[in-house]
Amino acid sequence: MAYLNNQINLFKKSFKLDKKRFFSVIVLDFLFVLVSYIALFLWSMWVSSSASRISGLELNMLTENALEELAALKSFYYGTLVCSLLLIIFLFLAWSFFQGLIWNTILKKRFNLDYFKKFLLLNLACIPLSIILFFIALVCLKLFNSMILFFSTTGLNTSLIMFILLILFAFIFLPIMIYLINFILILYFYFTKKNKILDSFKNTFDIAVKKIHLLYIPCLIISLVFVLLSVITILLNILPEWLTLLFLLIFLVIYAAWVRFYITAVIAKS
Repeated sequence: MAYLNNQINLFKKSFKLDKKRFFSVIVLDFLFVLVSYIALFLWSMWVSSSASRISGLELNMLTENALEELAALKSFYYGTLVCSLLLIIFLFLAWSFFQGLIWNTILKKRFNLDYFKKFLLLNLACIPLSIILFFIALVCLKLFNSMILFFSTTGLNTSLIMFILLILFAFIFLPIMIYLINFILILYFYFTKKNKILDSFKNTFDIAVKKIHLLYIPCLIISLVFVLLSVITILLNILPEWLTLLFLLIFLVIYAAWVRFYITAVIAKS
């Protein structure tokens, strides 16, 4: 009972946050989205422009221009590969930079070059972990899809099936997905707090694995808030598509900022 009361208090506390820091996190998230969008837009423009220059090549016919056409095709493939690698590197640096700023803002720490270099190394070390978490998420989605197929063959009332699937999704599968995401957030929390890579992994393991039962209620609350927001955003379908996407982005950024502050409060009390 004490644990439940504590979780309720932490949930209430998550809304009593520093408005200046909360707004700063939202702005930084929007800047990351904007920078990423510009980078992806420029990449797609270059690929489209390069592809248009090699359209209509007839490499299956031996012509006097065949060697030139083959060279143009190779140049396109190599150029696309190099640009794609540069895009990935840029997005990785942008993610590390803005996430570093965000977590320093949340924990009232000072962002500096030493932190940023170590944070880059942390994110590199997180790549195998992220792949594992992504694989687990895919397994969960596959399992949920299998359950949908199973219930669809039971002959039960459609409304009852939808209700059962909604309960399973909101109380089991979505909390698992939220937990997988929060695993990285907890890692960022401990790293920003101590600025030590190995210690951050150890502390994250102690909380997110050894004390996983303590995270169910927070993940469940985060999941239910997400479901509630999803239901509310259905009303946005009456708006033009571009305006709907803008509002969805705003809701998602605000939600992501709140999740970080909420998880911070939970971990600080664990």
